[in-house]
Amino acid sequence: MKKTVEKVDYDISGLRAVETFPIVDGLRFPLVGQTALITSVNKEKIPSLGVKSSISIFSSRPAVVGFGCNTSHLTAKNILSTGEFIINVPGTELAKKIWKITEIEPTGEKEIKKAGLTPVKSAKLSTPRIAECKAHLECSLDWTKKYGEEMVIFGRVLLASVDKKVVEADVLERYKHLKLFAQLDNGLYGVIKEAKKLSS
Repeated sequence: MKKTVEKVDYDISGLRAVETFPIVDGLRFPLVGQTALITSVNKEKIPSLGVKSSISIFSSRPAVVGFGCNTSHLTAKNILSTGEFIINVPGTELAKKIWKITEIEPTGEKEIKKAGLTPVKSAKLSTPRIAECKAHLECSLDWTKKYGEEMVIFGRVLLASVDKKVVEADVLERYKHLKLFAQLDNGLYGVIKEAKKLSS
């Protein structure tokens, strides 16, 4: 007889606050999200930088991605104002710089450069990419859904850009070049170090 692993249940159905995702000793799990940098611009084309980990692919045909954001954040305000944004995909070598971004005052390109990053022209949008990132998804705003002070922003991917080194690598080697990582809690992060094929 298979042994049953004991579980601990957390009933959050009656809670209304934003912080109602299952939290145990300050840790939100079992779901983790890939860390990404979101660049956006306001109507004056002044860029801003945001760090997001609640991000995912929602559709492949059409290509739609989405992420969670507080409605008061400059990222959300910019995207609602201009209808565009870029998801910049960093490797783990940028982890320390990314953690410092939340402490930097939003000041356009100075904010990006102060974080030790480089804004570069994108292919289709007026929003800049981050040069140090491994890949970029240039997106137009498709739809939003509000949940209290939070919202999910959905975007259609207009163009994808990936480092040539990654594209030319063997499928199993690509993740070694990408070094994708997920933000955990309490200053922790996890790194995808290898890709494995399912045995047939």
